[in-house]
Amino acid sequence: MELFIFVIVLLILIIFILTGKIRTLSSKLENLKQEEQLYDFSTVKSSQSFETILKSITEGLLIIDPKGYIMLANQSVKDILKIDESPEGKQVIEIVRNIDLINLISLSMSKKEDLTAEITVKKGGKDIYLLAKAMPVVNSEDKILFLIILLHDITRLKQLENVRRDFVANVSHELKTPVTAIKGYAETLLDGAIDDRENSKKFIEIIKNQADRLTALVEDLLTLSRIEFGDIKIEKKEILLDEIVNSVFQILGDKADKKDIHLQKDIPPRTIIQADKHRLMQIMINLVDNGIKFTEKGFVKVVFFKKNSKGIISVEDTGIGISKEHLQRIGERFYRVDQARSRQLGGTGLGLAIVKHLVLAHGWQLDMKSEVGEGTTIQIVIPEQDIIQF
Repeated sequence: MELFIFVIVLLILIIFILTGKIRTLSSKLENLKQEEQLYDFSTVKSSQSFETILKSITEGLLIIDPKGYIMLANQSVKDILKIDESPEGKQVIEIVRNIDLINLISLSMSKKEDLTAEITVKKGGKDIYLLAKAMPVVNSEDKILFLIILLHDITRLKQLENVRRDFVANVSHELKTPVTAIKGYAETLLDGAIDDRENSKKFIEIIKNQADRLTALVEDLLTLSRIEFGDIKIEKKEILLDEIVNSVFQILGDKADKKDIHLQKDIPPRTIIQADKHRLMQIMINLVDNGIKFTEKGFVKVVFFKKNSKGIISVEDTGIGISKEHLQRIGERFYRVDQARSRQLGGTGLGLAIVKHLVLAHGWQLDMKSEVGEGTTIQIVIPEQDIIQF
């Protein structure tokens, strides 16, 4: 990679020589070319070729002479560092406003060594993380000809690192709670409480409930992992949507009855869509179950209708609703609006993450609308080709 960049930089400087912009470096570059005997510049024949080379470099590229003047800055570096004016011919400290990058340049110049550092810049009110590499090009007399600065955007990698760290922390916390309860009650029983028939039965029930919670968590984690790694294949077949919803209502009917929540539907009886039956059942059970959990009175309703040639499966409830600041994070692993309430109701924090991934695996879209105290509506948007009959 470094050799490739070095070749490109030398190509750039040759173009500058041909255009008369850096005539004073002509003899030095010629000597360098003779010494290395590694590069062939015959393919560079015009400024258009030079421009094409620059555009092909997605990393930010900055070239600085030994006195700190900018010889070249490609468009990527201008975008990254928010440089509006033409920087060529100006001192780097006039153009670059990031102290960490300036320090990296100075240190690399003084040490005549390749140096790397992570720097952060602000762009659009957000932090952009960059991996900056400074590479001084030195001639046979140990004098710096110029300094190459490469800026690689690692923001996405940082985000993934944060997600991984949060995931490990969340999994540890989710596992710790039931394991601690199981251990605590088991020790209490061993210490003599097992002879207390009334309390021993209660403790054993708690242990069983916590074990069930662990099982649900592990199963959800495995399901999510399999979806993300592509182990779960979506096999679409023609299915009757009304039958799927009836099955879901049958499974969750007792749970809804205990809270006096009415399960309703508004689905044309002959609505047929292309979907993976087992995975659609999984999606609908999660959505309806969530509606029941977070609704104290009223109903959970499943509706199907067409909008702009697309089919919409809408799951609506009259529950507690979700505020706007939380809405965009719904679907993240372990994210809960109300941590205590969700755990109390037996949620693993992975249900909607599984729903989101399964919907996307079908090639569909997931939309959500909610108002605090007004309820929540989650819609699955199905493309026209998956609607067989309506």
